[in-house]
Amino acid sequence: MRTRITWLALTSVIAFLAAGLVILLPVPAAGQTVSSAQTQTKALDARYDKGGTRYTASVTVSQTTDLVHQKVKVSWSGLRPTTAQGTYPVVIMQCWGKAAEVTQQTCWNAGTNVGTQRLGFGFHDVLFNSADPATKAIFGDTPSENSVVPFKARDDGMLYNGWQGSEGWGKDAEGKDKVTKTNPTGFSVATSNAVMPGTYVGRTGANGSGEHDIELLTEFELKHLGCGSTSPCSLVVIPVGDPHCNATRDAQCLSSTSASLRNATTWMWPTNWSRRVAFDLSFRESPEACKLDDRLETGLAGSWYAYQLLNNSWRPKFCNDQNLFKLGYTALSDGDARGLFGTALAGAWQDGSTNALLTSRAMAGEPVKPFVYAPVTVSSVAVSFILDAPDGTKEVTDVKLNARLLAKLFTQSYRTTAAAGAEHPALKNNPKWWGADPEFTALNPSLAGLAALTREGSEYPVFSIGDMDALYALTAYIAADKDAVAWLNGANDGYGMFVNPWYHQYQLPVGLLELRDDWVVTDERSPFKGEKLLGQHANTADNINVGAVAATQAWPTAFINRSCTPDPDPAKPPTCIFKRKDQRQVGGQRAMLAVTSLGDSKVYGLRQAALQTAAGKFVAPDDYSVALALRGTKLDEKTGVLSTDFEKMHPDAYPGMSIVYAGIPTTGLSLATAGNYAKFLDYAAEPGQVRGYAAGQLPDGYVPLSEPLREQTRNAAKAVREQKGEVPPPPASLAEDPAAGLLPPAGGGGAANGAAGGGGTGTNAPAPSASPNASPSGAPTVDKAATSVATRTDSSGFAKWVLPGLLAIAVLAGLIAFGAMVWTQPDHPVRRALRAAADRLRRS
Repeated sequence: MRTRITWLALTSVIAFLAAGLVILLPVPAAGQTVSSAQTQTKALDARYDKGGTRYTASVTVSQTTDLVHQKVKVSWSGLRPTTAQGTYPVVIMQCWGKAAEVTQQTCWNAGTNVGTQRLGFGFHDVLFNSADPATKAIFGDTPSENSVVPFKARDDGMLYNGWQGSEGWGKDAEGKDKVTKTNPTGFSVATSNAVMPGTYVGRTGANGSGEHDIELLTEFELKHLGCGSTSPCSLVVIPVGDPHCNATRDAQCLSSTSASLRNATTWMWPTNWSRRVAFDLSFRESPEACKLDDRLETGLAGSWYAYQLLNNSWRPKFCNDQNLFKLGYTALSDGDARGLFGTALAGAWQDGSTNALLTSRAMAGEPVKPFVYAPVTVSSVAVSFILDAPDGTKEVTDVKLNARLLAKLFTQSYRTTAAAGAEHPALKNNPKWWGADPEFTALNPSLAGLAALTREGSEYPVFSIGDMDALYALTAYIAADKDAVAWLNGANDGYGMFVNPWYHQYQLPVGLLELRDDWVVTDERSPFKGEKLLGQHANTADNINVGAVAATQAWPTAFINRSCTPDPDPAKPPTCIFKRKDQRQVGGQRAMLAVTSLGDSKVYGLRQAALQTAAGKFVAPDDYSVALALRGTKLDEKTGVLSTDFEKMHPDAYPGMSIVYAGIPTTGLSLATAGNYAKFLDYAAEPGQVRGYAAGQLPDGYVPLSEPLREQTRNAAKAVREQKGEVPPPPASLAEDPAAGLLPPAGGGGAANGAAGGGGTGTNAPAPSASPNASPSGAPTVDKAATSVATRTDSSGFAKWVLPGLLAIAVLAGLIAFGAMVWTQPDHPVRRALRAAADRLRRS
């Protein structure tokens, strides 16, 4: 009887615990960011389609609150398809003011210029009333077909028209034109963000739907819009349709098929403007708020990986919270930051100065003074891209790269699209650019058409000229691949391409890339005569954030645009210089790669290339693949720093993962400064790991710290606070499973024999090179990361796999408990029924 009672108690406990786990563990929405996406629908007027078809537009903006300088996706359905001639487009603009208050003048319609061309036939719009004061306020005192709509700047209140027109506006009391016939000072290639001809076109497909990203600018990128936490702005989406003219011209409008009456330049016509769908936008508190904080600053310097997290999220939180402190952050190249910190270790610490380091690699040598490495966040390097399909009709969403292709990109081994490249003695038989590389085509067969195209300035990825841990992580991946190393040592890539001799036997990994090729063009006919051709085509940036912005804007940084100034003496040749191109790549013809952080790539709406991890296997960075990469690391017991071990890396793991550590002294700091740094680490270990868009939260592109990493940070906080010179050893759990709490235990089921468990973007594709990974760790038991803080995506592995699994356990345990209860009670009705059934079977 005792055995039966014990069994009943045990199974009851199992059932209770399983049910409790289902209740207590976070459901998908727990801790999850409430989406700020907004959708609006609008029934369009009968004349949107002069044929009489009624349309109802549905427009969605992916994020509308807690915005920073970033991209958002605008998608729509229920509209007329855009024609090949560009009629019936969708115009998207950022405007200052609330959605209910914006006018045609307050929208930054910056494509080719700011302001509009002449009104033209829009003067005959049925809603145009030249006597109406409201119409005059937009179109001028004496509106006519020649009237223009200027942009009204928020900062100075002036009216601007970059088309150099001021018709209809007259002069002010001083006899000056009311409209300034130039673009405002803030207009540039970098601020041309409107989705309209000139750079981009919002197109609707045959099914009535479409989508487009728009880069949103804050007051620090564009003062004329002045969008900030206290200055409301809006996003306006205008479906351009057929015109609706007044009685005298309506017959003409109905019969006309002219593209000029229904293209993007007509967005400001009253009828098209009435079709707008407007969304209120709110921007996150800026790090500039820290300038208003009069407390003494406690700062950190280093890692560009942490830029979106530290600068745009945590700093505003800290500087606006009196329970925290004024947090400083100076983004530096990692090599420079380590050097400066090493020098500072030899001196005395001072309050109000930067006394801490942010790095992903341990410093070399013995430190002069003791300090701890405390994990702050987990992220990764990304090969980000913006690429349009060869036929120019859509944006490419998936690109696969292997280590050898990256080696080609970092060794100036493409001859460039310039005619002079065919004369380069070592590269004349190599492809012009990566899109024309047969190996790239083999990995990406749907993009084979790129080989026949020229994308000037796209030959090489944008990369930082500083000593960056992001570049080190990527070149370490190359160095771990035997085929890439063989190619660097002079082997054929299998398609007839060889490494640039200047990089023969290039020793990787490195954090600082070099431009070694010094071949000079000698052809008199070439605009590059006398120049180092490959150096001019290098897409370099001051840092990886600037590189991400360049890719976002599809604006190569290569100095390939030749500009000449005539000499006053006609007998002398002009003075020529090379500079960055003065325009972005046009929508439909974009092709750019950039080495970025995952955080920057996500906030700017870029795509991330999938890197090869095994034969035919490619993985892009996401929460799961980056978290899984924690298990492919080795631990330095002395410093507590984890570094990638490609031999241990699972093929579903993303090979570019990096952990950002704070290096903070444990002796010599004042108690106040030490207390602030300890607060920072406490915050990093707990509230800072909550996913979300708001200030102080963990943005996209960063993975929450695992439990061992949090424990390491908490231990470091204690040592920093006490300032006794102690450096706590890494937690034992860090060596056992660095991803504990993020992923199910390694080897706990899932894919058998170490095979891929289905996470990431594993894809089969032809590839000559093999993976750097040889002995993968135990396969994960779920397809996606089961994070301790719920992610903001609906594809959370926790929601898809762990919760259903726990529910199944609960159900099973309940059945077991019920069975045990039945078994331990001989007179239970179920047992009596079973005995009766058994007796009947025996008698039959």
